[in-house]
Amino acid sequence: TALINSLEGRRANPRAKPPFPQIAGLWGKPTVVNNVETLNNVPAILVRGAEWFKGLSRGKSGDSGTKLYGVSGRAKRTGVWELPIGTTCRELLYEYAGGMQDGLELMCWLPGGASTDFLLPQHLDLAMDFDTIAKAGSRMGTGLIMVVDNKQNIVSVVRNLEQFFARESCGWCTPCRDGLPWSVKLLQAIERGQGQPGDIEVLEEMTHFLGPGKTFCPHAPGAMEPLQSALKFFRGEFERGILGTKIQHEEGQQAS
Repeated sequence: TALINSLEGRRANPRAKPPFPQIAGLWGKPTVVNNVETLNNVPAILVRGAEWFKGLSRGKSGDSGTKLYGVSGRAKRTGVWELPIGTTCRELLYEYAGGMQDGLELMCWLPGGASTDFLLPQHLDLAMDFDTIAKAGSRMGTGLIMVVDNKQNIVSVVRNLEQFFARESCGWCTPCRDGLPWSVKLLQAIERGQGQPGDIEVLEEMTHFLGPGKTFCPHAPGAMEPLQSALKFFRGEFERGILGTKIQHEEGQQAS
């Protein structure tokens, strides 16, 4: 709906629904807004039929056809491939993307773009379909995987993602407009080792205050997904950036 507003020459803010675009969209006319990937499947389905399309899938959850999967990050061959839906992440990373670059190990990965929860190496054999990834605690989203290696600072990775979301916010609602820059500020301090006691707890609170149902559109809730999962899986990395914790750690080393 923000895109429709932009096409009409308005500020690109999302619209309240209903009415849905299928009823009243661009210039008040019925409008279908879908990804190019979705529209591109329509001609083949019309020519060959729905059962043919369903037969292309390897997924067991009812998802049909093929999917554009991608791999980004420090893999040997990053790219995008059209593959049967249900292909595993291990196949994507090691057969198609050639595995991690020499000297690097996989630490975690985002299964469906920046606005999804991190998963761990033990999740690599999951089928990349919507239900399977959801049961693992994330979302398949776009199916474009981002791998994070063992030499990257997870706090820096998350800070970079939150900076992107803060910059891309349309500024329409307060939680998104003010909350996302605040999360960036806290993460920058932790990244520099200058975080204050309580900063991690504030970040955890923000994952709820900016979560589903608290904002006008899904932009901020999506931004909170990598943050909340990073705090769950790698809390120790965040704690090392808290100033008091760092000083106590150094004093303990000197005493020993």
